[in-house]
Amino acid sequence: MVVPVKFVVACAAADEIFVIATIPDELPQDAEFTRLYYLCPETEEVWHYRDWPNEQVVSLGLRRQREGKRRAACALTGEGDVEIANSAEEIYEKISDAGLMGKRALGAVTRIREIGSTLFVCGNYGQVYRRDEIGWAPIDRELAELGKNALSLPFPDAASVSDDMLRQFTQSMRQAPNFNDIDGANETDVYVCGNGGNLFHYDGKAWAKIDTKTDAILTAMHCISADEVLVVGEDGTVLIGNARAGFRSLGEFFPGDYIWSVRSFQGKIYLGTLHGLYVLEGSRVRLLTGEKLDGKTQIISLDSVSDNALWIATNRHAFRYDGNAFTFYQHGDNIAH
Repeated sequence: MVVPVKFVVACAAADEIFVIATIPDELPQDAEFTRLYYLCPETEEVWHYRDWPNEQVVSLGLRRQREGKRRAACALTGEGDVEIANSAEEIYEKISDAGLMGKRALGAVTRIREIGSTLFVCGNYGQVYRRDEIGWAPIDRELAELGKNALSLPFPDAASVSDDMLRQFTQSMRQAPNFNDIDGANETDVYVCGNGGNLFHYDGKAWAKIDTKTDAILTAMHCISADEVLVVGEDGTVLIGNARAGFRSLGEFFPGDYIWSVRSFQGKIYLGTLHGLYVLEGSRVRLLTGEKLDGKTQIISLDSVSDNALWIATNRHAFRYDGNAFTFYQHGDNIAH
């Protein structure tokens, strides 16, 4: 029996390789199991997979090839388990401080990304970790303090709570430093974004908060260069700028809805939503359509390693875009979708 799979997160490993973490439909959404697919259109077997049992991957990232290091896909679980894998080896590591069960008990981690030549991870309640030669270490002292302060807020007593007290508590929790993405130009030019309009910059020594002039949930980033960083999120918010010059809004394009992924590709800004793929054109967005691509398509990830190919993952299938045409890659287990 064919069991459909739901795509959860994805990352581009090359112009011709797309890595996708999935979960079979027969399992509950919170099941600790991941099926990792490798989409390789240039090979005889276009789709191949392997399972990572007992773990639920929440983020995928690429470790780029450099002297002494082969290219590898990096997978992260919410509890801080990390897999660094390629065709030659699979390395498993643990961020001991991370996760609900970690030493600091600050909650789940959410995103892994290579910045410069270093792997970084961010997460809830101010967590940011960096991988150095001896392992994973927190670099989030100021941010974690903010997170601990938010965690220590007493929940209003139901017997005496007023609407105003509940509103203040809800607002405080909404502004807690729960981070959804991390990116940057290099190890001394790093950004994290998250709930409550939170955007922070790290210069290699300390973190500084950036005024975004919004309290929207910020979901994703793309650091195009040291001067141009894209940040997107709730209400279709799109921000652009940098820590030195500040950020400005390009618009709020989907009131009451979210942009979940963003990518600059061939000089244009692409936005992934649960109601289609859009391109930003001036002060407006335009829905892109094609085979199996319309206003009902749920986009879960946009990624690229060059301007040759933009990889697009929906919740069931994948596309590759060269700037002119989309190539559709149907997943064999999801033909019914």
